[in-house]
Amino acid sequence: MIIKKLILENIRSHESTEIEFAEGKTLIRGDIGSGKSSIMMSIEAALFGKRLKKLVRLGEESGKIELTFEIKDENLRKKYTVIRKLSTSTQKGGEIIYHNERNRKEFSAEELSIEVTRILGINESANAQEIFHAFVLAKQKELEKLIEGGRKSDVNERTTILMKAFEMEAYKFAIDNAGRLNQRIKDRTIGKKGEIKKLDEIEENILRKNDRINKLNKELEVISQTLKVKKEKYISKKDEYDKVKEERAKITVINTLIRSKEEEIKDKKEEIQTNDKKRNVKKDKLIESGKTIEQIRKGLENLVTLDELKKKEDRLTEQITHLKMDKNRKGDDAKRYEEIRKDGRCTTCGREISSSSGYDELISTANMEKEDIEKEIVKINEEKKSIRETIEENQKNKDLERDLEEIDGIDEVNKRLNERIQGLTDEIDQQKVKLDKLPDKNKVELLDEEQKRAEEEFHNENNKSTIINRDLQNETNNLNEMKLELKKLKQTKLDINRLDEINEWLNKYFINTVQLIEDHVIHTINYKFNELFKEWFELLVEDTSKTVRVDEKFTPIIEQNEFEQEYEELSGGEKAGIALAYRLALNSLIRQQPIGFRPELLMLDEPTDGFSKEQLTKVSNILSDIENEQVIIVSHNQEFTILDQIINVTKENDISKIQTQSYGD
Repeated sequence: MIIKKLILENIRSHESTEIEFAEGKTLIRGDIGSGKSSIMMSIEAALFGKRLKKLVRLGEESGKIELTFEIKDENLRKKYTVIRKLSTSTQKGGEIIYHNERNRKEFSAEELSIEVTRILGINESANAQEIFHAFVLAKQKELEKLIEGGRKSDVNERTTILMKAFEMEAYKFAIDNAGRLNQRIKDRTIGKKGEIKKLDEIEENILRKNDRINKLNKELEVISQTLKVKKEKYISKKDEYDKVKEERAKITVINTLIRSKEEEIKDKKEEIQTNDKKRNVKKDKLIESGKTIEQIRKGLENLVTLDELKKKEDRLTEQITHLKMDKNRKGDDAKRYEEIRKDGRCTTCGREISSSSGYDELISTANMEKEDIEKEIVKINEEKKSIRETIEENQKNKDLERDLEEIDGIDEVNKRLNERIQGLTDEIDQQKVKLDKLPDKNKVELLDEEQKRAEEEFHNENNKSTIINRDLQNETNNLNEMKLELKKLKQTKLDINRLDEINEWLNKYFINTVQLIEDHVIHTINYKFNELFKEWFELLVEDTSKTVRVDEKFTPIIEQNEFEQEYEELSGGEKAGIALAYRLALNSLIRQQPIGFRPELLMLDEPTDGFSKEQLTKVSNILSDIENEQVIIVSHNQEFTILDQIINVTKENDISKIQTQSYGD
């Protein structure tokens, strides 16, 4: 496994961080609290999804970790990107980008961890995070966790982790299963030998079952005929009852319909009464006019159009106006003639007149014409008055005509209402005739009783048939079971010999062989680890009087001058050296596996803690020489010399900043 890139969004002090990791040795350095360890924690969280909520930056509701890494698969490197979506409120999932397959899939949080474990090649029965801690990631102040403590539980936990990492539980699983299989075979053969004794008894029972089945078949044949008759009778009675009941159900519908029509008749009669009251009011108004309805109708027949009368009245008014103008002119002429006669001189030209006799005739003629005009005016005024009276009379008749029309309208409405009432009455009579034809309640009750009796007889007969069928089925099933059991028992004799042979092979050969293989493999792993552990210890601890080794449980043994020393009695630097040597040996050993989890990555968080100043330079040089394809070291120590990449981490305003440089830049 090689880490290529890490992208953090709102992860602890990292607001927005992107790191490109180089192969070889990478040092992540910075002051305490600058955010170095957060980088290691984020890599672990991306892979295994633990404590995700606590990684979200304070004050934010969500964050994201995106980790890209490569896995060696024979000569091919497969590239993956794991994306974890973090939230302080709910657990979110994520996705994986399969670069080689050009594909990406979404997962729940738990499914994502399982898929990453599969990709890494970690044994699915193991705790993937524990394996990762033991062989790849040594967290700050946790280098000593796998080796310190002498309690039995600590030893068992360490042994379990190592055995699962090297997939050694398969041997124990095979031996345990073989032992259980051996015992099961013994138990089974003992029972089978007892079963064989029942062969004769089963054959006799089969004969008795055949006789019983023949008898039941005859009984079933007889009752089937009776059941058919009972069923037909029941169906007939039920159909008859349902039909009568359906007819009786119409009674309610008809009664409801009759009530509805009676209510409508009542409403129509009330409407007629209301209309009659309105009609009487209009009729009283006509009577007050002093005319009968017949007189009004006759008067309306002779009505002249009001517009024509008004036009005629206007024409007469215009004539009177012209006549008055003519009258005034004639009066003016008579006065002018009188003045000429009196003065003896023309008022227009001033010429003297010789005689006044001609003017007397003119004055008399003008006055006569004036009187004729006055008589004409009187005549026309009388005609105009008559027209005005006719107009007023017509207007009154018009008002009476509207009242008369309303009376006629009310009479027409009442006529239609009475016709509707008569129609509803006829419909009610028709519905009552239908009611009389429907079956009465007694007939329904009688048919109901007949139907129930027929139903009871049918069900009783059907129950008898069901019981016989059930007995027949049970007997047939029992017979089939007996035949099957007989066949199995005959086969059992052959099986017992074969099982005895298998049992002997498991006891004498298989279990012993697997145990020998397991012992050999464990011894080989223990030997290789012991050599690696001693090699790293000699490099890290300068005291040549001290030696180390591991026992069969991989517990480190420290000796000085051939005397064992307790771990607690060692100095801080010696403890740190032993712990680091143990971790480096584990990583070296796991990389030698032919299959499964083979990490080329080693991650060390503050690995030089506990070493003296004099030891720092040596330890730093040793760590710089580690042969892993990728080593990521988190440290504030500046003594590392052989590096491929340096990642400087600083913090400003509670936000971590990253600056990457190649070694020597």
